[in-house]
Amino acid sequence: MSNSTTVFVTGAGSGIGRATATLLADRGYAVAGFDRNGAAVTEFADEINSRGGRALAWEGDVTDTAAVASAVDQTVAHWGHLTGAVACAGIEVVGGVLDLDFEDWQRSLSVNASGVFNLAKGALPHLITSRGSFVAIASDAGTEGAQGYAAYCAAKHAVVGLVKSMALDHGVQGVRSNVVCPSFVETPMATRIFDSTAPGEAEFYRDVIPMGRFALPDEVAKAVAHLLGPDSSFTNGMLYAIDGGGTAGFYRPA
Repeated sequence: MSNSTTVFVTGAGSGIGRATATLLADRGYAVAGFDRNGAAVTEFADEINSRGGRALAWEGDVTDTAAVASAVDQTVAHWGHLTGAVACAGIEVVGGVLDLDFEDWQRSLSVNASGVFNLAKGALPHLITSRGSFVAIASDAGTEGAQGYAAYCAAKHAVVGLVKSMALDHGVQGVRSNVVCPSFVETPMATRIFDSTAPGEAEFYRDVIPMGRFALPDEVAKAVAHLLGPDSSFTNGMLYAIDGGGTAGFYRPA
Protein backbone atom coordinates (compact mmCIF):
# COMPACT_ATOMS: atom_id res chain seq x y z
CA MET A 1 0.00 0.00 0.00
CA SER A 2 1.32 3.44 -0.90
CA ASN A 3 2.54 5.68 1.92
CA SER A 4 0.17 8.29 0.50
CA THR A 5 -2.93 6.30 1.51
CA THR A 6 -4.57 7.82 4.59
CA VAL A 7 -7.93 6.92 6.12
CA PHE A 8 -10.08 8.39 8.89
CA VAL A 9 -12.19 5.84 10.83
CA THR A 10 -14.91 6.70 13.34
CA GLY A 11 -15.78 4.22 16.08
CA ALA A 12 -12.20 2.95 16.00
CA GLY A 13 -12.13 2.13 19.71
CA SER A 14 -14.06 -1.13 19.50
CA GLY A 15 -16.09 -3.55 17.42
CA ILE A 16 -16.22 -3.14 13.65
CA GLY A 17 -14.43 0.19 13.79
CA ARG A 18 -11.49 -1.23 15.74
CA ALA A 19 -11.25 -4.26 13.45
CA THR A 20 -11.38 -2.03 10.37
CA ALA A 21 -8.82 0.46 11.61
CA THR A 22 -6.46 -2.35 12.63
CA LEU A 23 -6.79 -4.24 9.35
CA LEU A 24 -6.18 -1.09 7.31
CA ALA A 25 -3.12 -0.18 9.39
CA ASP A 26 -1.75 -3.70 9.01
CA ARG A 27 -2.17 -3.36 5.24
CA GLY A 28 -0.06 -0.20 5.19
CA TYR A 29 -2.63 2.57 5.47
CA ALA A 30 -2.00 5.56 7.72
CA VAL A 31 -5.09 5.47 9.95
CA ALA A 32 -6.64 8.16 12.11
CA GLY A 33 -9.03 6.66 14.65
CA PHE A 34 -11.85 8.70 16.18
CA ASP A 35 -13.93 7.52 19.13
CA ARG A 36 -15.75 8.94 22.13
CA ASN A 37 -13.78 6.47 24.26
CA GLY A 38 -10.43 8.23 24.32
CA ALA A 39 -8.62 5.47 26.19
CA ALA A 40 -9.74 2.81 23.72
CA VAL A 41 -8.81 4.73 20.59
CA THR A 42 -5.46 5.73 22.10
CA GLU A 43 -4.80 2.07 22.87
CA PHE A 44 -5.50 1.27 19.21
CA ALA A 45 -3.07 3.92 17.96
CA ASP A 46 -0.36 2.94 20.45
CA GLU A 47 -0.64 -0.69 19.41
CA ILE A 48 -0.31 0.14 15.71
CA ASN A 49 2.58 2.56 16.20
CA SER A 50 4.43 0.12 18.48
CA ARG A 51 4.70 -2.36 15.62
CA GLY A 52 5.83 0.14 13.03
CA GLY A 53 2.51 1.29 11.62
CA ARG A 54 1.12 4.81 11.41
CA ALA A 55 -1.87 5.79 13.50
CA LEU A 56 -3.39 8.83 15.14
CA ALA A 57 -6.02 8.88 17.89
CA TRP A 58 -8.73 11.50 18.31
CA GLU A 59 -11.27 11.53 21.13
CA GLY A 60 -14.67 12.93 20.23
CA ASP A 61 -18.35 12.33 19.59
CA VAL A 62 -19.60 11.82 16.03
CA THR A 63 -22.68 13.90 16.85
CA ASP A 64 -20.39 16.94 17.34
CA THR A 65 -20.02 18.40 13.84
CA ALA A 66 -17.17 20.73 14.80
CA ALA A 67 -15.23 18.00 16.64
CA VAL A 68 -15.37 15.65 13.64
CA ALA A 69 -14.37 18.38 11.20
CA SER A 70 -11.50 19.47 13.43
CA ALA A 71 -10.13 15.94 13.78
CA VAL A 72 -10.34 15.38 10.01
CA ASP A 73 -8.57 18.69 9.32
CA GLN A 74 -5.85 17.92 11.87
CA THR A 75 -5.35 14.52 10.26
CA VAL A 76 -4.89 16.19 6.87
CA ALA A 77 -2.50 18.72 8.40
CA HIS A 78 -0.46 15.87 9.88
CA TRP A 79 -0.28 13.58 6.82
CA GLY A 80 -0.90 16.08 4.02
CA HIS A 81 -4.12 14.66 2.60
CA LEU A 82 -6.97 12.19 3.07
CA THR A 83 -7.79 9.37 0.67
CA GLY A 84 -10.50 7.51 2.58
CA ALA A 85 -13.10 7.91 5.31
CA VAL A 86 -15.01 5.14 7.07
CA ALA A 87 -18.09 5.77 9.25
CA CYS A 88 -18.23 2.90 11.74
CA ALA A 89 -19.51 4.58 14.91
CA GLY A 90 -22.93 3.37 16.00
CA ILE A 91 -25.15 2.58 18.97
CA GLU A 92 -27.86 0.05 19.69
CA VAL A 93 -31.42 1.31 20.28
CA VAL A 94 -33.90 -1.53 20.76
CA GLY A 95 -37.68 -1.17 20.70
CA GLY A 96 -40.74 -0.52 18.57
CA VAL A 97 -42.40 2.89 18.34
CA LEU A 98 -44.52 2.37 21.44
CA ASP A 99 -41.50 1.21 23.43
CA LEU A 100 -39.34 4.22 22.59
CA ASP A 101 -39.20 7.71 24.00
CA PHE A 102 -38.54 10.56 21.60
CA GLU A 103 -35.11 10.87 23.22
CA ASP A 104 -34.33 7.26 22.21
CA TRP A 105 -35.43 7.99 18.65
CA GLN A 106 -33.36 11.17 18.50
CA ARG A 107 -30.30 9.48 20.01
CA SER A 108 -30.38 6.73 17.36
CA LEU A 109 -30.67 9.20 14.51
CA SER A 110 -28.02 11.51 15.98
CA VAL A 111 -25.34 8.84 16.29
CA ASN A 112 -26.24 6.31 13.61
CA ALA A 113 -27.29 8.74 10.85
CA SER A 114 -26.12 12.26 11.67
CA GLY A 115 -22.75 10.87 12.72
CA VAL A 116 -22.28 9.58 9.18
CA PHE A 117 -23.37 12.93 7.76
CA ASN A 118 -20.88 14.76 9.98
CA LEU A 119 -18.00 12.60 8.76
CA ALA A 120 -19.10 13.05 5.15
CA LYS A 121 -19.34 16.81 5.65
CA GLY A 122 -15.85 17.01 7.10
CA ALA A 123 -14.15 14.52 4.80
CA LEU A 124 -15.68 15.21 1.37
CA PRO A 125 -13.66 18.36 0.54
CA HIS A 126 -10.46 16.38 1.09
CA LEU A 127 -11.75 13.28 -0.71
CA ILE A 128 -12.66 15.39 -3.71
CA THR A 129 -9.08 16.66 -3.83
CA SER A 130 -7.65 13.13 -3.59
CA ARG A 131 -10.42 11.43 -5.62
CA GLY A 132 -10.86 9.18 -2.63
CA SER A 133 -13.41 6.79 -1.18
CA PHE A 134 -16.11 7.05 1.49
CA VAL A 135 -17.53 3.93 3.18
CA ALA A 136 -20.32 3.81 5.75
CA ILE A 137 -21.36 0.87 7.91
CA ALA A 138 -25.14 0.52 7.84
CA SER A 139 -26.86 -2.82 8.48
CA ASP A 140 -29.22 -5.34 6.94
CA ALA A 141 -31.68 -3.27 8.99
CA GLY A 142 -30.96 -0.52 6.47
CA THR A 143 -32.35 -2.59 3.61
CA GLU A 144 -35.43 -4.10 5.25
CA GLY A 145 -37.47 -3.73 8.42
CA ALA A 146 -36.67 -5.50 11.68
CA GLN A 147 -39.30 -6.19 14.29
CA GLY A 148 -38.58 -4.29 17.50
CA TYR A 149 -35.85 -2.05 16.05
CA ALA A 150 -37.83 0.96 14.77
CA ALA A 151 -35.35 3.74 15.51
CA TYR A 152 -32.33 1.66 14.55
CA CYS A 153 -33.89 0.66 11.22
CA ALA A 154 -34.88 4.24 10.45
CA ALA A 155 -31.36 5.48 11.10
CA LYS A 156 -29.71 2.76 9.00
CA HIS A 157 -32.14 3.35 6.12
CA ALA A 158 -31.11 7.01 6.32
CA VAL A 159 -27.45 6.02 5.99
CA VAL A 160 -28.19 3.98 2.85
CA GLY A 161 -30.06 6.89 1.28
CA LEU A 162 -27.35 9.36 2.23
CA VAL A 163 -24.57 7.26 0.71
CA LYS A 164 -26.52 6.63 -2.51
CA SER A 165 -27.06 10.38 -2.87
CA MET A 166 -23.36 11.02 -2.23
CA ALA A 167 -22.51 8.54 -4.98
CA LEU A 168 -24.63 10.52 -7.42
CA ASP A 169 -23.47 13.94 -6.24
CA HIS A 170 -19.74 13.29 -6.08
CA GLY A 171 -19.01 10.45 -8.47
CA VAL A 172 -18.26 13.00 -11.19
CA GLN A 173 -15.61 14.43 -8.86
CA GLY A 174 -13.95 11.03 -8.58
CA VAL A 175 -15.23 10.19 -5.10
CA ARG A 176 -16.68 6.71 -4.62
CA SER A 177 -19.30 6.32 -1.87
CA ASN A 178 -20.46 2.87 -0.76
CA VAL A 179 -22.20 1.28 2.19
CA VAL A 180 -21.57 -2.05 3.93
CA CYS A 181 -24.67 -3.76 5.35
CA PRO A 182 -23.80 -6.50 7.83
CA SER A 183 -26.24 -8.65 9.74
CA PHE A 184 -25.50 -9.13 13.43
CA VAL A 185 -21.76 -9.12 14.07
CA GLU A 186 -19.93 -10.69 17.02
CA THR A 187 -19.23 -7.38 18.79
CA PRO A 188 -19.82 -5.87 22.25
CA MET A 189 -22.79 -3.98 20.76
CA ALA A 190 -24.50 -7.22 19.71
CA THR A 191 -23.87 -8.64 23.17
CA ARG A 192 -25.54 -5.61 24.76
CA ILE A 193 -28.53 -5.93 22.43
CA PHE A 194 -29.15 -9.58 23.30
CA ASP A 195 -28.56 -8.96 27.00
CA SER A 196 -31.56 -6.58 26.86
CA THR A 197 -33.89 -8.86 24.87
CA ALA A 198 -35.82 -12.04 25.59
CA PRO A 199 -33.88 -15.31 26.11
CA GLY A 200 -33.33 -17.16 22.86
CA GLU A 201 -33.37 -14.11 20.59
CA ALA A 202 -29.70 -14.45 19.65
CA GLU A 203 -30.26 -18.08 18.68
CA PHE A 204 -33.31 -17.11 16.63
CA TYR A 205 -31.37 -14.56 14.60
CA ARG A 206 -28.54 -17.03 14.03
CA ASP A 207 -30.99 -19.68 12.86
CA VAL A 208 -32.48 -17.47 10.12
CA ILE A 209 -29.03 -16.88 8.58
CA PRO A 210 -28.35 -19.67 6.04
CA MET A 211 -24.71 -19.90 7.15
CA GLY A 212 -25.86 -20.41 10.73
CA ARG A 213 -23.72 -17.81 12.48
CA PHE A 214 -23.12 -14.09 12.90
CA ALA A 215 -20.44 -12.19 11.02
CA LEU A 216 -17.01 -11.62 12.52
CA PRO A 217 -15.69 -8.03 12.76
CA ASP A 218 -12.73 -8.89 10.55
CA GLU A 219 -15.08 -10.11 7.79
CA VAL A 220 -16.76 -6.70 7.73
CA ALA A 221 -13.38 -4.96 7.85
CA LYS A 222 -12.22 -6.86 4.76
CA ALA A 223 -15.29 -5.65 2.85
CA VAL A 224 -14.45 -2.08 3.84
CA ALA A 225 -10.84 -2.53 2.74
CA HIS A 226 -12.02 -3.81 -0.64
CA LEU A 227 -14.25 -0.77 -1.15
CA LEU A 228 -11.42 1.59 -0.21
CA GLY A 229 -8.90 -0.04 -2.50
CA PRO A 230 -8.11 -0.05 -6.22
CA ASP A 231 -9.90 -3.36 -6.87
CA SER A 232 -13.21 -1.50 -6.50
CA SER A 233 -12.26 1.48 -8.66
CA PHE A 234 -15.59 1.50 -10.54
CA THR A 235 -17.79 0.61 -7.56
CA ASN A 236 -19.97 3.54 -6.52
CA GLY A 237 -23.30 3.66 -4.69
CA MET A 238 -23.14 -0.04 -3.84
CA LEU A 239 -24.78 -1.85 -0.92
CA TYR A 240 -22.38 -4.59 0.12
CA ALA A 241 -24.23 -7.21 2.21
CA ILE A 242 -22.14 -9.16 4.73
CA ASP A 243 -24.95 -11.29 6.10
CA GLY A 244 -24.38 -14.97 5.31
CA GLY A 245 -27.34 -14.91 2.93
CA GLY A 246 -29.74 -13.53 5.51
CA THR A 247 -31.35 -11.02 3.13
CA ALA A 248 -31.25 -13.25 0.04
CA GLY A 249 -34.84 -14.38 0.59
CA PHE A 250 -37.07 -16.47 2.81
CA TYR A 251 -35.09 -19.16 4.59
CA ARG A 252 -36.58 -22.01 6.60
CA PRO A 253 -34.05 -23.38 9.13
CA ALA A 254 -33.64 -27.14 9.02
